[in-house]
Amino acid sequence: MHYAKDIRRTDGRPARPAGQAGFTLIELLVVMAILASLAAILVPIVNAGRRMAKVTGTKSLLANTEMAITKFNNQCGYYPPDEIPSSAPAKKFSEDVVWSGFPGSSNSSEALYYCLANPYLVRGYSPFLELQAEKESADPDNDGLPEIVDFWGQPFSYNRKAFPADATLPNVFPGVTSLAGYDDGSGPVHNPDSYDLWSPGPVGYGGAEWISNWK
Repeated sequence: MHYAKDIRRTDGRPARPAGQAGFTLIELLVVMAILASLAAILVPIVNAGRRMAKVTGTKSLLANTEMAITKFNNQCGYYPPDEIPSSAPAKKFSEDVVWSGFPGSSNSSEALYYCLANPYLVRGYSPFLELQAEKESADPDNDGLPEIVDFWGQPFSYNRKAFPADATLPNVFPGVTSLAGYDDGSGPVHNPDSYDLWSPGPVGYGGAEWISNWK
């Protein structure tokens, strides 16, 4: 008569019989603990990497917008307005859309998009700024006017210096003689001789992490 031999491992515990598959409960718990520890380490790193990518993308977009504003100023002789009233001469965003009047007073980001990224704004000229739809431009308030947005989907803010009393807006707004409604009146705080341009940054409208054109 033969009896089963009690095979033990070197640590004294019974060895798993040949052919038995799977893990013990203790082994599964150990694996889960290791995976949880790795997740606790890796998730903050991944989130930080995503945040840095958005910061870098927004800084690049802001720099490109500054260059577009400079090109606009060199060609038109003035910085883009930071508001556009409903009385502004109608312009089209595409060949098959023509407004009988500007659709409501725009905010500063909409005004920037209108002046810099509208391919049909000034006949014979390419837009001053090329934007990726839904990533660098969007319509977050759903009013029909696209805006320049950062990589969190938040609109850029823009304040320019006040127009001179006798200023006109040739090329973009021909025939306009009164600039009432083309300036929000607040003026730039940080760059009083030109304009302030900024994104709220990753924490929203707190100011601590704004991405801006001032130091």
